[in-house]
Amino acid sequence: MSLKPAADTATAPSAARFAVQCEVLRLSAQPSGPVLLVQFLLDCGVAALFAWQYSVPHALAWIALIAASTAWRGFFPQQLPDPLTADNLPAALRLHTLRIAVHEGVHGLAGVLLFNPAEPVAQLLLAAVIMAMTLSSAFSVSYHTPAMQLAIALLLLPLIVMGVLFGAPVMMMAALLGVGLLAMVWKLVSERSRQLEENIGLRHNESALREQALAGLHASQQAQAERLRFFSAANHDLRQPVMAIGLQAEVLRQQLDGGAPTVLVQQTVAALSQAQQALEGLTNQLLEIGRIEAAADPLHPTPVALAPLLQSFARQSSRVRVRCPADALAWTDAVALRRILGNLVDNALKFAPQGRVLLAVRRRRAGAAWRVEVRDGGIGIAPEAQQRVFGDFEQVGNVERNLRRGHGLGLAIVRRLADRLGFVITLRSVPGRGAVFGFELEAAPADLVLPEAIREAVPVPADPQPLRPGIAVLVVEDNTVVADSIAALLRHWQAEPRIYTSAAEALALADLPAIDVALCDIRLPGELDGVALAELLHEQRPDLTIALVSADIEPVTQRLAQQRGWHALRKPVRAADLRAVLAAAGQGLLRP
Repeated sequence: MSLKPAADTATAPSAARFAVQCEVLRLSAQPSGPVLLVQFLLDCGVAALFAWQYSVPHALAWIALIAASTAWRGFFPQQLPDPLTADNLPAALRLHTLRIAVHEGVHGLAGVLLFNPAEPVAQLLLAAVIMAMTLSSAFSVSYHTPAMQLAIALLLLPLIVMGVLFGAPVMMMAALLGVGLLAMVWKLVSERSRQLEENIGLRHNESALREQALAGLHASQQAQAERLRFFSAANHDLRQPVMAIGLQAEVLRQQLDGGAPTVLVQQTVAALSQAQQALEGLTNQLLEIGRIEAAADPLHPTPVALAPLLQSFARQSSRVRVRCPADALAWTDAVALRRILGNLVDNALKFAPQGRVLLAVRRRRAGAAWRVEVRDGGIGIAPEAQQRVFGDFEQVGNVERNLRRGHGLGLAIVRRLADRLGFVITLRSVPGRGAVFGFELEAAPADLVLPEAIREAVPVPADPQPLRPGIAVLVVEDNTVVADSIAALLRHWQAEPRIYTSAAEALALADLPAIDVALCDIRLPGELDGVALAELLHEQRPDLTIALVSADIEPVTQRLAQQRGWHALRKPVRAADLRAVLAAAGQGLLRP
């Protein structure tokens, strides 16, 4: 998991503010031609009125300036940068403010050019005209608050100054009213701009929410399509071993009815076993993918010694070689790392059947990281398929879908685990010359105390282990088909199964002192599950060999079994694992 940086959250309001300012500028920078024309015609009427009442030259000078300013705004509008950015927006706003100030400042010159010191009535008329211009401009010139406030000041201040200095007493009162009007309109402009910006912000938020909803819908549809593809592929691959099991079972029945030779029967049984192993492998991988995507297994980063971990894979196959510094210590989750390496090694062994596999580790970033690589000399992967191989049910070199070569989920599991651990799996490959899968791990300080090493699975001996005849086995399993299968196998081994479907039934009816082994399914009907039953059995019979059985054994349950000295068998239980539990009980051993 990754946390979103605080800086990203802090920039969200500034980004919204930037979008609003851009919208305000676009609305303000493009003046309406009809509005400018109507305004100019009104200005012509004002000029004619004061030419008749006061001075023709002054009126002509003022209307000429108005004409030039109106033509400048109308025929040479401001060209905004495309796109507007945080760098160029302030300059564009300043230019817009300057243009508005010039245009309104020219209108404000009426307070000087058309002011008649000798006629109080003309002065009041001029004051009324300019105040009307101010109110009109407050709603039509611009939506940018600084531009409008400056424009209003340039409109009214010349008249106020002239009225105070040269006006009649009544005009001085009008000038004072102009000061009040200036303050009122400033506040009005500020409030109107704030409301406009809020409305624009709301519209942008609605648009952003709509886009997010559409993106979410698209992502949901895409995810649904991916899930459908995943389950379709899983359904296809699950049906293959199921069909093989069904057909081979029918073959085995007919062979037994017809008295077929033992060799043929053994071949059929081997084919059944292979199909069962393929089915088990696929279900285990599907379960693992589900647990990874649900984050069911929490990550516990610890210092991990890489050399012993890699050597454990070399001990499992003579074709695996290791080249790793003895002091290589990484900071990661040991269980997840083992699963990643296990899948990569398994993949390399499958697709390099005649070659060796090298596990190599070297220092990177001046010792701050370790580069881990799994190299093989197999068939290689073409460039166009190198990203595809990390997908679900994707396999290169297995177009026939040979179940012995897996189902195409190993690298998909690797990708998911790497995502959870926070690194990327890289791939270098040339067709016919093998492949190199690699990733980097954060180096851990060399003086850290290593935790207890992860226990490796102890391989079950190939030869059947001897069992004490007549060993009594308590089987608590609510699935009748599974219980009958376990009982049949136990009887074949000359053991004595005691079958019960619930914990309460087993505790009430079973002869517990005579029991040698207890197989407790974890998911049982009733108030007591298999773990609770095992605890009660352990209290009554500390020497009793107990095995918890489940298709999904949680890490907590696994640790509890280790602490109590119990066994933990994951369904589908292999016959060899079950026999090992019975053999240990027969010899008086407790090996969790």
